[in-house]
Amino acid sequence: MAFFIPTAAAGNGLTLATFGKSGEIMGFFYPQIDFAQNIREAMPAIRLLGQNNRFLWCFDESWRVAQSFEPSSNVLITRLAHREMDLSMEITDLLPPGEHALFRRVVMTKAPSVGPVQFVHYFRLAIGDTLDRNCVFYYPQQNLTVQFLRDIAIALGATEPFRCRCGSYRDGGHSETKGAMAAGEYGDFDLSIGRVDFAIGFEPVVADRWQTMLVLAGGASPDTAMAAADRLARGRFEDVVSACDRRVSDELSAAGTCPVPELADAFDRAVISLHDLYSQSQGTFIAAPEFDPGFELSGGYGYCWPRDAAVCALAAHYIGCSDMARRFFEWCAHTQMTNGHWYQRYWTSGSPGSVWCVHENKIQLDQTCAILHAAGQFTRMLGTEGEAFRESFGPVAVAATRAILDYVGEDGLHRTSIDLWENSVGSFAYTQAGVIAALREADEVFGLEPARTGPAARSVLRDKLVKTFWQPDRQRWLRRITPEGQPDATMDSSAMGLIYPWAVLNLTDVQDRGLAMATLNGIAQDLRSDVKGGAAILRFAGESYMGGGPGCVNTLWLALCRLML
Repeated sequence: MAFFIPTAAAGNGLTLATFGKSGEIMGFFYPQIDFAQNIREAMPAIRLLGQNNRFLWCFDESWRVAQSFEPSSNVLITRLAHREMDLSMEITDLLPPGEHALFRRVVMTKAPSVGPVQFVHYFRLAIGDTLDRNCVFYYPQQNLTVQFLRDIAIALGATEPFRCRCGSYRDGGHSETKGAMAAGEYGDFDLSIGRVDFAIGFEPVVADRWQTMLVLAGGASPDTAMAAADRLARGRFEDVVSACDRRVSDELSAAGTCPVPELADAFDRAVISLHDLYSQSQGTFIAAPEFDPGFELSGGYGYCWPRDAAVCALAAHYIGCSDMARRFFEWCAHTQMTNGHWYQRYWTSGSPGSVWCVHENKIQLDQTCAILHAAGQFTRMLGTEGEAFRESFGPVAVAATRAILDYVGEDGLHRTSIDLWENSVGSFAYTQAGVIAALREADEVFGLEPARTGPAARSVLRDKLVKTFWQPDRQRWLRRITPEGQPDATMDSSAMGLIYPWAVLNLTDVQDRGLAMATLNGIAQDLRSDVKGGAAILRFAGESYMGGGPGCVNTLWLALCRLML
């Protein structure tokens, strides 16, 4: 399938949507924020009736396009201005709180010289991420179209009357619906089954300004989806915007003011994104809206990695949302494997996602360490209220601690596992530090197996870490010891894990602080990548993933560690 990366995403904790730069709707994630994506194509366009019925997609190069979120808001506005004609469109997208729905307002303005213009919108949905066996119906009297498969239905309504043509297509073949839409031919094609698509067209616009509001609504049946779309389309768009703004305002108020004014917008966007990527129904976080469902350029990102979600949970606590963190750790209790570890990644429902890090010697040991470590940190953050959480999480901590200890060899080095980047196996400096940090929480917070987790035992593991991986002559850390016992000196940004989050280097100790400084200086020097007038950081030397560019996470990680120093 064709691969296009979205330029924006917005959500409401129940549903998530992704958008292209010219107003394409690329995903409408329902009934959960990670599944199903449901949309393969949803593209706006116009017909210029006074210019030989000229047809223009909004992604045509004849448009100048600007897209942005409103300040301190998750209301997305896409503005299009034609390069030659006095014709413009403003598309506003938002997801109202408490609804499985997307609102889209389209405002068109034009000069009389442009002549009549018809706004049209094409849809090729894959309900439940399945192209086959779909069914689509158009109900002209209700001004609704609904497509469904099994227990997932998505209905489309609008404030202005539209005509709809339903059709079908062959895999990789031409869409007759697109051709009919471009020609303004709708006819009596009011239903279709199989691999289906549909297009809607509104009355041609003669006035200098025109607008409509579209509503996509999800439901467990065609009737419930249509009822939701009909109800929501009868509301005022301004009221929906106000409801969205109130939700975001409450989130930002709870988070407090950004301490660095020039970063306030980035801070607000991070808070909003954290909430949008949190599933209110399931109680956990996803890494990102899925943008590569075919795994063409990656392994996909629309999943919950427990390790990453643990960072999100602690961040949620920091910004005044402790309940989100509590629910995440409850989710961890339900998803823990019988061996005490966790799968590499999950659907928010708790079902395992597509994985490759679960077999013997390929377990993602640092992830188990991350959850136990985060649970201990959360307990400490709760202060006097932490005892109840400590007791409730105790059985999970016991199983995780035993799983980690079982992965420590007699020589004090963790046994072969896969690294945090999920692409090489061995014993790693980062993962060894994670073992130490997790066992510290097992001892100091949960009081588990002190003979094997206490200060003396951790000191042995730390000595093994430094003696095995630190190379004084290079002032660099080894990345790993291979399964064959060979040192791998590849420079890897994950060495920053010794500073954060694992904190196995004591920054108040002169010698440890020197190690930390050397670590950061080496990474900044060897992994620097100049981008857009600034410096960013590669994950590791020889990076080739996604074209070999630097990583935002790694760059922020370096900044955080430097701030700690």
